[in-house]
Amino acid sequence: MNLHAPLQFGMLALGCAAGAAPLAAQVQDAAGEPPAPVITAVPPASEPQAKRESHFHDILFDDVDGKFDVSEALAEGGFTPVPIIITEPAVDGGFGLMAQFVTIPEDNPRLATRRIVGALKTGNGSYGVGYLQSGFIEDGKIRYRFGAAHGKITLTSYPRFLPGGLRYTNRYDFAVVGSARVVLGDGPWSVGPLIDFRQIRSKLDFEDPPIQLPFDFNRKLNTGAFGVGLHYDTRDNVMTPRNGLNAYVEAKYTTDFLGSDREFQGYKAHAYAFRSLDPKWHLGMKVEVDAERGDYPSYFAPAINLRGVQASRFQGASVVSSEFEVSHEIADRWSLVAFAGVGATDPGRSRVFGASGAKFAGGGGFRYRLARLIGLDAGLDLAYGPDGAVFYLQFGHAWASGMD
Repeated sequence: MNLHAPLQFGMLALGCAAGAAPLAAQVQDAAGEPPAPVITAVPPASEPQAKRESHFHDILFDDVDGKFDVSEALAEGGFTPVPIIITEPAVDGGFGLMAQFVTIPEDNPRLATRRIVGALKTGNGSYGVGYLQSGFIEDGKIRYRFGAAHGKITLTSYPRFLPGGLRYTNRYDFAVVGSARVVLGDGPWSVGPLIDFRQIRSKLDFEDPPIQLPFDFNRKLNTGAFGVGLHYDTRDNVMTPRNGLNAYVEAKYTTDFLGSDREFQGYKAHAYAFRSLDPKWHLGMKVEVDAERGDYPSYFAPAINLRGVQASRFQGASVVSSEFEVSHEIADRWSLVAFAGVGATDPGRSRVFGASGAKFAGGGGFRYRLARLIGLDAGLDLAYGPDGAVFYLQFGHAWASGMD
């Protein structure tokens, strides 16, 4: 996880919900037309009648295997509350709540509109509130997303001249992001512009640093950026893929033409591949390359993004994060997961960060199939990295925050 996105942890949670938002449409589409009603004779009054399940039971338990399942709840659309549980040690954990509102067109349920509002607070005093909306226009030919957030985040950076770390707080007076992608033909390609505007007030946690720091702390910073992204997506599921490829490249330019106090550029090249070896064994692999160039603030520098590596622990001008995962279904709805990854940073011309060298992390976990009709999984991972053990609660795939 890096600090490049505004209110990273809050927007991460909202982003996961936005990625999960097509669930309602997928469930409804997968379920198809409801079966024709079956008329049966009413038993005589003297015979005991079968116990009727409550509506609550109907929407939270599967009618096939009788186990806990949220497929029907998601299919109904409307309002869905989503709890947020943060286990990231960089912010001392935290919690929050999101409210998701789904509008599903009757003529094409896949073109659902999602509106999400949420708030969270962490153990180290970070907090965030935000709104995110995504949907389609022009009969699904254009996919859009925009959001706004406010809050603050306290983190520790590790410059090469302060190996013990430097604690700082970024307060976001506002952060506004948006994108629109045009689907090219009927294929998996899409392309379109993006925007990113922020006003940030940064502050060090100590007033008298031991050395002169080449950072832009203790000041207000305005940024305005535009960019473009090219995306490719053949996943069979947006939240817990089993097969397919999700890949994209993005370039974003922060410029004074859009009111920015600094001029710099950000680049991303991400790929996530999935393959089922048989009905019970599944493989996944990701490669993320992130880079910042120009006069970027140090807290915009990307960081190694692996399970088991603390957020912002290893930053640089260029960062590569790669991870391999294998999962095995051991019983109905239950599966085990094992993963391992390696990442590295390059400081480039930065005077702040040094080269990290290769950093390894790995671990394992389990998953429960939370929504059978669309294969949505949730579970727990325990990872071990350079600074010890970290556990993560997962809703959908562990890489969901990086994928489209």
